[in-house]
Amino acid sequence: MTRGRWKMGILRDQMRDQRGVVLILVVIVLGILFAFAALALDVGNVMVVKNELQNISDGAALAAARHLGGIYEGMSYANQQIYDASNDAVTIRSVAQQVGASNTAAGILNVAIHLSDVEIGRWDSTTHPPVFTPTYSQPDAVRVRARKDGLANGPLVTFLARIFGMNTVDVSATATAALTGQSTAGPGGLPVPVGISKYWFDNQPAFNFCNQPIRFYPTNDPSSCAGWHVYDRYSNMNDRRLRDTISDIENHRYESPYTQAYGTQFEFGGGTMSIHTFAAMRSLFLANLNYDANPSIAGNDAWLTGVPVYDSSDCSNPHGAITIVGFATIVITNVQDSPVHQIDGYVICNDIEPSRGSGGNYGTKGSIPGLVQ
Repeated sequence: MTRGRWKMGILRDQMRDQRGVVLILVVIVLGILFAFAALALDVGNVMVVKNELQNISDGAALAAARHLGGIYEGMSYANQQIYDASNDAVTIRSVAQQVGASNTAAGILNVAIHLSDVEIGRWDSTTHPPVFTPTYSQPDAVRVRARKDGLANGPLVTFLARIFGMNTVDVSATATAALTGQSTAGPGGLPVPVGISKYWFDNQPAFNFCNQPIRFYPTNDPSSCAGWHVYDRYSNMNDRRLRDTISDIENHRYESPYTQAYGTQFEFGGGTMSIHTFAAMRSLFLANLNYDANPSIAGNDAWLTGVPVYDSSDCSNPHGAITIVGFATIVITNVQDSPVHQIDGYVICNDIEPSRGSGGNYGTKGSIPGLVQ
């Protein structure tokens, strides 16, 4: 009996030891679970607030860049090339701030956007990765940071994480909106029935097509990579229909239709213009001299105008219905009727047109921005 009681005593001691170990394990596990709960609650809250700030920075960048685009809309091409945003910087930043003041994050009404968090500059999509450079010289982008930290709106107060010494968290979100390639052209925005092959742009080294010459007629010339069209007003094109289109444009009986990249097709046709059709084109050219291509010579002696970029893998004469993939701005410098019929010009860059962006890079941008970062 004595030995039996002794064994039972040892067993009870072992059980008490095990219960103590289990209790310690339970406490540890509960502590870990509590820590995970605190982490989940506070991390979830941080993500919600970050998403709210992201929406604010997106909207603020778009609004400020749209205001910038509106400034360009009222300028001639020549003035766009020398535009400095220094005098407009306060207004552009205030547009971004107004978006913040109209929104809520983390339960705070009227979110403040710090002045230093609204940057005006240029967006370069040709680098890898793309680069935003702050500048007032010919800016085309706005970068906005919305934050909740010691600089603006106060840091985010934690719930359970403060038990572990983390009382606050800094949260922020950044967005960049830019004036990118023109993706639409409004009615009348393409007032000359000629286009440039996408192939011509794709085969210029490192986007070096700015100010590069191109021959628009004859289209079988080695220096040409263009084609003539009748928009979408006919199911097929011939010389007479091209002449009628040119004359109707000059006499305000027809204007180019609303055109969307990758959504519109124009009817193209190659070949030689008749004498009468070429004469109609020369008349249209002379009626639209609006640009001084050579400042050293007095007078407007060229036609600055928009043209479509059509989908093609070469420079051969285009035929039939072809999809429009983008838009470019050209200067037609010469419509020569003797001794050889010839139409020459060049492509310009950094032209901003009153249209939507987010299109391809063919040198012309739309004034309605898109988010790029």
